[in-house]
Amino acid sequence: MNRYVVGGAGVASVVVLMSLTWLFGSFSWALATTVLMAAIGGGYYAYRQFQIKFADHLNADQSNPETSTSRTSASPTNTSNANDSQSLARKMLDQGRYTLLLRPQIAESIPPKLLQRAQTMLDDEMTLVPGGETIVGKGANDSPDLPDHLDGRIVQVEGFYLDRYQVTNEQYHRFVENGGYEQISLWDPEIVPALLDFVDLTGEPGPRFWKNSKYLSGQAKHPVVGVCWYEAAAYARWVGKRLPTDPEWVKSGSWPVPLPGARPIQRKFPWGEAFDQNKCNLWGSGHGATLPVDKYDDGMSVGGANQLIGNVWEWTSSRFGAWQSNSSPLVLDASMRSIRGGAFDTYFETQATCDFQSGDKAIARKRNVGFRCAIGICDLIPDQSMQAEDFPAQVETHELAEVAQ
Repeated sequence: MNRYVVGGAGVASVVVLMSLTWLFGSFSWALATTVLMAAIGGGYYAYRQFQIKFADHLNADQSNPETSTSRTSASPTNTSNANDSQSLARKMLDQGRYTLLLRPQIAESIPPKLLQRAQTMLDDEMTLVPGGETIVGKGANDSPDLPDHLDGRIVQVEGFYLDRYQVTNEQYHRFVENGGYEQISLWDPEIVPALLDFVDLTGEPGPRFWKNSKYLSGQAKHPVVGVCWYEAAAYARWVGKRLPTDPEWVKSGSWPVPLPGARPIQRKFPWGEAFDQNKCNLWGSGHGATLPVDKYDDGMSVGGANQLIGNVWEWTSSRFGAWQSNSSPLVLDASMRSIRGGAFDTYFETQATCDFQSGDKAIARKRNVGFRCAIGICDLIPDQSMQAEDFPAQVETHELAEVAQ
């Protein structure tokens, strides 16, 4: 439904009520109110019918002849449900929302072949970061000679998956074209009143530097930028993931080596201790703009995450200043969120290490800030061979449809 309809209906209701009162006089206030309520009730009924029809359209797979046939023939209900479920699952896979299908409450309703496809996509597009300790909050100015209790803090991180690449324009466009900016449930409640401000250069919903809700030609594989923290979080929910925490981001890049009875050894950069401008897109690399996310694979982390350093800064779920070293306490605006990794215009290499934390306003929509997503291992079914007998013959679609929307 058009995002201006709700606001317009509210204004129209007030105008109608005032007009009826003026027309019939103060003694007819009850009559005017009754007429108005009837009109609103009729409008709501029409809206609900629209929702139902839209949900039916979403569940339909026009490219699947089996599903189309099941809607017009006298096929058994369980066959129709199975076809509908498969159609919706395929659509979600095409949208890159494979982690939704791998959640325990949904996976048991997905046919084995589609579930295996979702697992393959997970393995291809995300890297597994094992649980363990990581040091967070060392910062750029901490001396290696500081006492242990001042040189950052040790944080226990549970195992998780992290996107191998920064989210691209192409991936984010799927979110936009499927109405992501109008699905209120995806957004943090405090930012909902500001959703109408999240528009592109032409006033359409989308990242700040797009036009007509579309990224610029030739930049499909570039990281999406011009999105604030709230937009990044909403996209992550839509695909069934979340933003990584600060400790998770640091662990994926520095890849700590645990030592018995001592603090972990961590890398300064994903590729090692020495800076190398040939392994990342920073100011010194000379590009002066974003590059496709699959470039500079020589600089990927031990686990296989690309461009954790350079190209664009990355939003995390943590507040700026969280996990900081006790040697450099900060008192900051609570609306600031943490960004990590540096960008194409980052001049100092000390600001593009696995340890360095910067920050920005959660509503900032800058051309050098993007993001990647994460999800906990505990949130997904175990990665194992799936047998047909492990799944029910009759597939119910209502839970899957709710998640898809």
